[in-house]
Amino acid sequence: MNKELNQALNTALDFERKGQKIYGETTSTTKNPIVAKTFSYLAEQELIHIEEIQDYIKTARIKFLGDKQEATQKFFSTTVSEFKMKTKLSQDDIKAHEIALDLEKNSYHFYLEQFSKTKDPELKQFFEFLMKQEKNHYELVKRAYEFVQDPAAFYSKSEDWIFEGW
Repeated sequence: MNKELNQALNTALDFERKGQKIYGETTSTTKNPIVAKTFSYLAEQELIHIEEIQDYIKTARIKFLGDKQEATQKFFSTTVSEFKMKTKLSQDDIKAHEIALDLEKNSYHFYLEQFSKTKDPELKQFFEFLMKQEKNHYELVKRAYEFVQDPAAFYSKSEDWIFEGW
């Protein structure tokens, strides 16, 4: 493995570890059940990404274990139907959502940059997969945040998943 690729994969690991730590801490400190469930899910997904990247570093083979968009949407729909009432967000919950949105967006852009740099078709596929994962996570955090802030307004908006601003 060349030095540049190794560095990119280690940076990817740093992103995923940071996300897992933030999501895990939020899960254990929030008093909001929606936030706890959402961030617990995200923490688990980050662990899967860490495993995938570490495995790729060792074997140069990709497993693609993370959730697909449909699974992320199903998780969100189930969570929303479980918690139909408006719940109060603490300042820490608000900050956690803002950090999560920023982290997912930065991770996406990093993977996009790596995708653009590599000529290796399998590695392109790997970075594309990670980009899709980050988009799904970004949308999950964004929609959960909107729902918790104002469920009535959330339900009045379109239920389509649209990835804008990427």
